[in-house]
Amino acid sequence: MTTVTSDPDQATASTSRDRRPIYLAILNSDWLLILLPLASIALWVWGLFGANPRDMDDLGLLSLFGPTNVVALVLLAAGVIVGLQKRASEGLLALQLVTFLALIHATPAVLYGTVRYAWAWKHVGIVDYILRHGAVDPMINVSSIYHNWPGFFAGSALLTAVAGRESLLTIATWAPFVFNLLNLVVLRFVLRGFTQDKRLIWLSLWFFFLINWVGQDYFSPQAMAYVLYLACVGVVIRGVPGWRRTMLFTLFAAAIAVSHQLTPIMLFIAVTGLVVLRRTRGWYLPIIAFVVPLAWALTVARSYAVPAISDFLATFGQPFHNANETLENATVNNFAQGLVVWGGRSVVALSAMVALIGVWRCWRNRDLQLTAVILMILPGTLLIITGFDGEILFRATLFAAPFIAFNAATAVIPPVGGRLRGQALAAIAVVTALFLPGFLLGYYGKERQNYFTPAEVQAAAWVSDHARPGSLLVEGSRNYPSQFSNYENFTYVPIDREPRDSWSAIVADPAGVLADWLRNPRYADSYVLITRSQGIEVDAHGPMPPGSLQGIETALRRSSQFQVALETGDATVFVLRSS
Repeated sequence: MTTVTSDPDQATASTSRDRRPIYLAILNSDWLLILLPLASIALWVWGLFGANPRDMDDLGLLSLFGPTNVVALVLLAAGVIVGLQKRASEGLLALQLVTFLALIHATPAVLYGTVRYAWAWKHVGIVDYILRHGAVDPMINVSSIYHNWPGFFAGSALLTAVAGRESLLTIATWAPFVFNLLNLVVLRFVLRGFTQDKRLIWLSLWFFFLINWVGQDYFSPQAMAYVLYLACVGVVIRGVPGWRRTMLFTLFAAAIAVSHQLTPIMLFIAVTGLVVLRRTRGWYLPIIAFVVPLAWALTVARSYAVPAISDFLATFGQPFHNANETLENATVNNFAQGLVVWGGRSVVALSAMVALIGVWRCWRNRDLQLTAVILMILPGTLLIITGFDGEILFRATLFAAPFIAFNAATAVIPPVGGRLRGQALAAIAVVTALFLPGFLLGYYGKERQNYFTPAEVQAAAWVSDHARPGSLLVEGSRNYPSQFSNYENFTYVPIDREPRDSWSAIVADPAGVLADWLRNPRYADSYVLITRSQGIEVDAHGPMPPGSLQGIETALRRSSQFQVALETGDATVFVLRSS
């Protein structure tokens, strides 16, 4: 009979572990990385429970935050840091980031109950047109650019047809959350082409979502094209073998080419730079990236592309003018909106500084990832090529953001194999604390004007349903849920987009000037639509003085020439009084 003798020291240690308080056992286990997101969700919901988006002020959704919302974000940041320190599984790290994306990008969908952002409604209108007509019209007068690059809208129409026509607005409402989840998946694929260190990959992903405040993730062609752009970059730098690489790259490039105008330019620049600088093989890749969108532009989109060449050339080679045009468009009329603007700019400046520290650190350690540096710098060339209607600085920032985030992560992560000790953990916490406030200001700060009430949607839908084709619709501004149904029936005239002399005349004599406009016999019907969100946008950003739209609405109510055709509380539709 064999006697087994236990090790006394081992038995004592085991007994000691068994007697540890349960909270210590949780803190040292993976359960902590499950409890932190759950606690964050509970605190976030508690902080916003019963919140009314109508109560937002000039700080947007941030003005509805309570202390528990701040604590929720702190807990999520702690979850990321603890997960990196513990070398947690990618599943647990993903749980922290997906929870963050859900809180940030799903909250408006739940809280508002309507599609956020005016341009998303216009994109819904293109899908509505395709569903009604079964085709696009490249020669249409309104929003013809979308009919010439209809890939995203055709795909959305197909998805809507499968899901049911009534699901279109639901799809548009949840698009920001879905696109950010896709960005997470695709960007992880890209980053694995730089490193196999999962700590560096997931910290890069965390930083990316903290600096990506630009807001191009709504229901739009550029949101889809951005995902495909990252996919193309991943295919190129990951060295997908053989014919599959060419096939995938060509497929993604073609989907971008038929959906968006700027992203193909960025793709050509990025791929050409990588091939010329010998960061990847495939001399034919720049040719594909150039020929595919050019062929589309000169054939299917010819009616739009050829006349637009002169506009394109007008801003070519003027980087300072193009950048300044973006900055000038960010005009504000109050201190709070000034904070919002500078919050977004601070994120760009701070993330660039941290990224440069990372580049210097890696260069000094002879561990520089040159491909990531190239992809971070190349979007700046867009400023030389086009102004893109005053948005080019935002778009360049968006294309550079994944690689800014990666290089910023290298500034705080120790070399592969090194442990995350106190100094590195503190650095991650400090960088997170620097990025997060600016991100929240930039991303959430304009939500007061991005939120549209059901009453505004009701008024816009009423006009779309009642007006005959060939009607005139005078709008206070474009910032309301417009053009989402039967949009081709109208000529749209936003007052705030008129020349200064024109809108000044309207402000001075609203009834007299607008009555003359509406009496024009060329239009089948004529309407004036003033909404709550239009007034918010004009008061915050001009160009008309604050209170102008409210003054116009009051004047039309008092005028014997106008009558109210519909009033919903947040929107008023005026027509000429019958004689």
